Amino acid sequence: MDIMKKRVPIIGGLLVVFFGVLIAAKVGMFDGASVSVKEIKEVATTVEDMEIPEGAEVVGVGEATHGNAEFQELKLTILKKLADEGTCRAILFEMPVADGEMLNKYVHGEGEVQSAEDAVGLLMYPLYDTKQMAALLDWMKAENEGKDFDDTYCIFGIDPQGADEPDPDAPSFEEDPDAYSDYRDDKMLENLKNILADEKERGYNRVMVTAHNGHLCKGNSDGFGSITFGQKLYDEFGEGYFVIGSDFYNANVNINTAGKYGDEYERKNHEFCSSDPLALEAKNFEGGVYALDFAKVTDENSRLYKAIHEETFMGLVGEGFNENWYTYKSYRAKVVPAEKYDAVVYYYRANPIEPIHY
Repeated sequence: MDIMKKRVPIIGGLLVVFFGVLIAAKVGMFDGASVSVKEIKEVATTVEDMEIPEGAEVVGVGEATHGNAEFQELKLTILKKLADEGTCRAILFEMPVADGEMLNKYVHGEGEVQSAEDAVGLLMYPLYDTKQMAALLDWMKAENEGKDFDDTYCIFGIDPQGADEPDPDAPSFEEDPDAYSDYRDDKMLENLKNILADEKERGYNRVMVTAHNGHLCKGNSDGFGSITFGQKLYDEFGEGYFVIGSDFYNANVNINTAGKYGDEYERKNHEFCSSDPLALEAKNFEGGVYALDFAKVTDENSRLYKAIHEETFMGLVGEGFNENWYTYKSYRAKVVPAEKYDAVVYYYRANPIEPIHY
């Protein structure tokens, strides 16, 4: 009996360790990401100090997930930066055109919506129903007060999804998701080009567009069409397209649950680890975040140069969570960072959004 009493705490402790290891393995914490890239500190900057090329007509700001507060806050930080440079007054979102029109009225003091929190609660996508989005709208509205239209900030939706009258010629997502994604990207490109032309008439030489990393990155991306929206932007604008991606090392992400719609709709938080060695290094920077412009990394013999020009894991979390994500680790993708992005903002830890009305 005494022997059993002594063994119980030991067995209990082993079980705690065992289940701790299982959880860590589940979120990918044993998949590497142990490379320490000391050269980062020589070229890394804050987001505010990042240099965006003068010739960039379209500045893409990607988010590794839709469900983290930091990636939504990043949009306002970069919009303020571009505003301070006097080059941009328009931000374009991966949201229905009609939703963008409603938000644009709000930031111009028009329409029937009385508050930013009311406005985000009316959006089709609950992932924008956040305090971070409301803060962006309130900042734009405050900046617009008392100004002529040409001096105001505008917000647009460019996504054809959610239209009151769907395009009858659009491919069926259920029958051919890649064809539908290509159609969707073509429409977003068309909408962006029209808005950019209008902005140039107002005296601004660029627009900022924000969407998921999987849309804005260059090249191809499984699940986002054979050719990404970002690649189409690059084909159209060449070096005039500058894309800033984002990534996390650890993230607690707010995601809707797959298969639950209507009255059953739900969102929950899920833990992920990207195993990205460059995101791991963010823990050594103030606030656990830094920005890296890949063009500044020129020493081909450095470990950093190799890290951004070789395949590595980056976080890539979408909507519609199910447990298979952990089994197949589909919350990340192996990519060559410098081929996908011109710059990336790395976070050591990303925290979940908290939808206001859902």
